[in-house]
Amino acid sequence: MQVRRFEALDSWRGLCACMVALFHFNVFSHFQFAPIVQNAYLFVDFFFVLSGFVIAANYRTRLAQGFSPGRFLFLRLGRIYPLHLFIMMFFIPVDIAKDGASLQFLRAVVTNLALLHGTGINDGLWLNFPSWSISAEFFAYVVFALITLRLGQGIVPWIVLAVAGSATLLFLSPQRMDSTYDYGLARCLYGYALGVICFRARETLAWLDRPLGRNTDTMIEGAAVVTLCLCLNALDGHGALAVATPVLFAGLVLLFARERGDISRVLKARPLLLVGTLSYSIYMVHALIRAVARAFAMVMEKATGISFFIDYPILVNGEIPRLLSIDGSLWLGDVLHILMLLIAIAFAMLTYRYIEEPGRLWSRRYAMRSPVMQPAGGDG
Repeated sequence: MQVRRFEALDSWRGLCACMVALFHFNVFSHFQFAPIVQNAYLFVDFFFVLSGFVIAANYRTRLAQGFSPGRFLFLRLGRIYPLHLFIMMFFIPVDIAKDGASLQFLRAVVTNLALLHGTGINDGLWLNFPSWSISAEFFAYVVFALITLRLGQGIVPWIVLAVAGSATLLFLSPQRMDSTYDYGLARCLYGYALGVICFRARETLAWLDRPLGRNTDTMIEGAAVVTLCLCLNALDGHGALAVATPVLFAGLVLLFARERGDISRVLKARPLLLVGTLSYSIYMVHALIRAVARAFAMVMEKATGISFFIDYPILVNGEIPRLLSIDGSLWLGDVLHILMLLIAIAFAMLTYRYIEEPGRLWSRRYAMRSPVMQPAGGDG
């Protein structure tokens, strides 16, 4: 089965994964205090929109023509689960050391193993905390298969789902777009539905892919990037307007799926494509790099008597976060911030090669051999 690739969007996914990592590292640096980084958790919603777009491009017609839904879900599980399980194993001793092996912790382990921790049944984030989105996304795959098989390839169910998801975040979720373990599934389905809608629009409206000339397409791409940066700099990431962010990402996906301008050409450069290829691994390993860095800082603090943390004087989710700090210097913090990102990318190269990609290939081989997972009407 040949999976369709949108290379410029792959690079965007990699850049977004890096932005989420910068947000989560919690370092006393210029980067940490930049408004776009403070709102960078919103780039998770780019993943959801892009996932809906790419899955629709590669599986919507196949499922409608008889591709086994069991095989589809198994392939998606093979894509996300091996790395999820691998990183989770590192966090089990970390969380036990912090909070002990309570009943709540055991429940967290079970729900993480079952990919249920992003569906609203837990009361907090445990273990590899960014992986809530992987749980939510797997259930989005289930919803995608059900809608495609039961309701066909029309756009109306996806519009209804997008409206319902956005309304849930706007009126029910106390954290709105910062919803994770509680309303994270609604957040994911909202973005995912927009991605499917984007693909349907691209499929039916030929003018969306019509070239306008290299200079014009480049100007439009540049204007889109500037608009994105300005919005994320000016936006109150926890306010009502932030609920519209996935719509902004949907426009970005539609635009860069064209790959017509010079910015798209830059995004297709090999270093950026590599970061795009590593995006899932970067996203999944960066919290582990953060945990190791903070543990090392605490050990050094006890050994030297020098403080390597500073309290951030603004409440985040009701708490005052402690930022990693080197001598209270923002500039040294910048170096640490970039170093942590580079370490995350380097570790991601290892996990991609030895965990993520072998798991994906094994699931494909198994699905091809298993008669239970063979499509009823051929592979298409």
